Amino acid sequence: MSMSSFREISSPGKTSSPGPASPAVRRLALAVSICTGLLLIAGVTVKATGAGLACPDWPLCYGRLIPPLEPLVLIEYAHRLLASAVGLMMLALAAMVWRLVRAPAFRRLMVVLIAVLAAQIGLGGATVLLALVPIVVGAHLATAMTFLALLVMFTARAYWEPDPADALSVSPGLRRAAHVALVVTFLQIVMGGYVSALGAGLACPDFPFCHGRPVPTADPLVVLAYSHRLLGFFVAVVVAVVAARAQRSPDRVSRVAAALAVLLVIVQVILGALNVVLRLPIPIRIAHLAGAEALLVTLVVLTVRVRVRESVPFAAVAAGPRAAVTDYLALMKPRIILLLLVTTLTTMVVAAGGWFGWALAVYTLLGGTLAAGAANAINCYWDRDVDAIMHRTRNRPLPARRVSPPQALRFGVLLSLAAVLVLGLAVNWLSAALALFGILFYVGVYTMWLKRSSPQNVVIGGAAGAIPPLVGWAAVTDRIGIPALLLFAIVFLWTPPHFWALALNRSEDYRAARIPMLPVVRGNAETVRQMLLYTLALIATTLVLAGMGVLGRIYLVSAVVLAIPFLALAVRLVRETTARRAWTLFEYSILYLGLLFAAMALDRLLA
Repeated sequence: MSMSSFREISSPGKTSSPGPASPAVRRLALAVSICTGLLLIAGVTVKATGAGLACPDWPLCYGRLIPPLEPLVLIEYAHRLLASAVGLMMLALAAMVWRLVRAPAFRRLMVVLIAVLAAQIGLGGATVLLALVPIVVGAHLATAMTFLALLVMFTARAYWEPDPADALSVSPGLRRAAHVALVVTFLQIVMGGYVSALGAGLACPDFPFCHGRPVPTADPLVVLAYSHRLLGFFVAVVVAVVAARAQRSPDRVSRVAAALAVLLVIVQVILGALNVVLRLPIPIRIAHLAGAEALLVTLVVLTVRVRVRESVPFAAVAAGPRAAVTDYLALMKPRIILLLLVTTLTTMVVAAGGWFGWALAVYTLLGGTLAAGAANAINCYWDRDVDAIMHRTRNRPLPARRVSPPQALRFGVLLSLAAVLVLGLAVNWLSAALALFGILFYVGVYTMWLKRSSPQNVVIGGAAGAIPPLVGWAAVTDRIGIPALLLFAIVFLWTPPHFWALALNRSEDYRAARIPMLPVVRGNAETVRQMLLYTLALIATTLVLAGMGVLGRIYLVSAVVLAIPFLALAVRLVRETTARRAWTLFEYSILYLGLLFAAMALDRLLA
């Protein structure tokens, strides 16, 4: 999460409120947070380059204030100088807090910060004087991450303060999930620190297995390294749950932070795999720690934001150019588009057998974004009457009367034309034709016909959401191959259990709007039965794709591992059909599809 996000302060028409600290305190706290982040990156640079004992004494270096001008010595000494700067800045911040801030909570947190800083200084000296004993090195990293998390928490609270007059409704589930994600991410980072300190980074020399086996040997270093991987998978699941719940929050900052956390988790998985495959290159090791740090900061920001906004009904955004842009973006339904783009990009990697070039990726994703946004905008135009009835959609721009129907329709048509032109002129006309077919199918077949006339609306209409893999394949190869059709089938079969899980939670909304979703027409028992059947068909199709030879072992293992929770959740839902279990399946289905297609791309990139 960008530190600049802390600058969101209240103004007329916004839902933020100024923090309790003075501007000077906020600015200094932000500066210390940034410097601390840089200090942690400097620390991992010291570890990765082997400069930890380049200065064999402490606090000086070879007993001198100005050390020998040697590369490793300079790396270690720069780390110490930056640490000294952070310490001095913290003392200045503590003095400023004591003089300018009266809130007891801030003073108590500052006392804790100073205590953690003192412990960190002591561990820094012990790390050198004890010649990098692994337990001390790991404790040094754990304390550093604790200090960073508490400092970011202090900074965020300095900018954000609950305001009962301007409150946002926050789901308790989001609050709990954010806390869990923060804790497991911290544990994952600490475990990674010990993996590095003990030299176990290559104890499992392959990926995703360990010595070619899904269950490794009982060697302590192997168990530690493999546990680090498994905990990483758990972090990914929890962060995905956080993101799914945050997308229902009216608070934009929470939604952005959660989405960024998902992106950082994906990047971390890729960097972790590259660390193993490339045998721990220094730049990847540094980037991996930097990504972990960024993820921790993002989750701290999200947790604080949820806590300080949990008492606050949603206030309408004030009219103006920025609000208009937000409303038109809302017509495009960007959260839906994101998953479509994931299936497009990863399919392109599979079709090309590796990376295919940035220009083609940018133009294809731009065209895909415009096409999906066009279909969604026209859908909003056509469904504005039922959107006004349903609780989930009544605050969309059209039912809320922030955008007029003619404006929304023109916007959708212009996006359609732009999508066809971008794909046709910059990519190829086959991809443009497929994108146009997807728009027409979604609008004409699903929105205008099936949605209000058949309980099979989601099944048949799901073909529109399965078009992006075809577009991606055509963009690279200028044709549609059998693997592309299987990718289409995967998304097509995934759609019914995914959407019906949502419909089980929103059946009263659909009943009020007279939309014949399967739970409304056939009941919950028939719905979950069909969900299980489609889940089985989906899993079988993913394994057929693995058997074609297009994808390798990484994809096969990922497909099996990801399928097990999906099937278990579907079976559990059949046995006990509750809204909570249905929602869990809905959230996991999003994670499932994203990770499945990501595994395809990773398989080809590492082949």
